[in-house]
Amino acid sequence: MISFLLVSSSFLNFAFYIYAIGFVIALGLEQFVKQGDNERNLYIVETNRKYLWRQTWVVNINWFACNVGLYFLSRNLQPVTDNFWQGM
Repeated sequence: MISFLLVSSSFLNFAFYIYAIGFVIALGLEQFVKQGDNERNLYIVETNRKYLWRQTWVVNINWFACNVGLYFLSRNLQPVTDNFWQGM
């Protein structure tokens, strides 16, 4: 279970950056498209921006839940002992 949560947390961290960068690009593109008078292009860019904003939040909440799960699961683990300095 811990390995699944670690992999999930790493993947969600990666996905968050993709969605966040896409959102920033969509913000810039929206400002560029607003200068024109094509309503169809503006609708496409606004819809894309809203989608990326929602996905960023969903991924961030799932990442947070994975890390909380990791915290509670790893809290009860025994500490790793170092046998090297004991001469074994």
